[in-house]
Amino acid sequence: MSGEKIFYSIAEVSEQTDLPKYVIRFWETEFPEINPDRRQGRRYYRQSDIDTILKIKDLLYKKGFTIKGAKKVLHEKTGSAVSGKVFADFEMNETKQALEPVQESKILKKFNFSAPLLEKDDNKAELSEILQKLDDIEKILEE
Repeated sequence: MSGEKIFYSIAEVSEQTDLPKYVIRFWETEFPEINPDRRQGRRYYRQSDIDTILKIKDLLYKKGFTIKGAKKVLHEKTGSAVSGKVFADFEMNETKQALEPVQESKILKKFNFSAPLLEKDDNKAELSEILQKLDDIEKILEE
């Protein structure tokens, strides 16, 4: 494909990405980052859409992510999610460019502390103590 082109048809995108058209259409429903222009019932993709499709293909087919995991990676990279947010089940490891599981208490999930706050060792000990007290309080309230 020529680099001068602004819009690509779904057939061209399918050929360029080596993906069936139905997969591209399905991914549009799952990933809001893929947003082709629509005119007269046809889809027209920009190069940024193709780049996103290729990132998704890499995450799903080569790196083994689920759709849910790929969404989190894309949201983290595009800034669609709150930057530095600690997810309930995993967080982005910037050096590895991959999601990793997060072991955290129910209280941490509820308050959604940001990663920079948790990076400092003195804050970790203090937060750990506070979280333990909050867990104890929660158990008492549940009785």
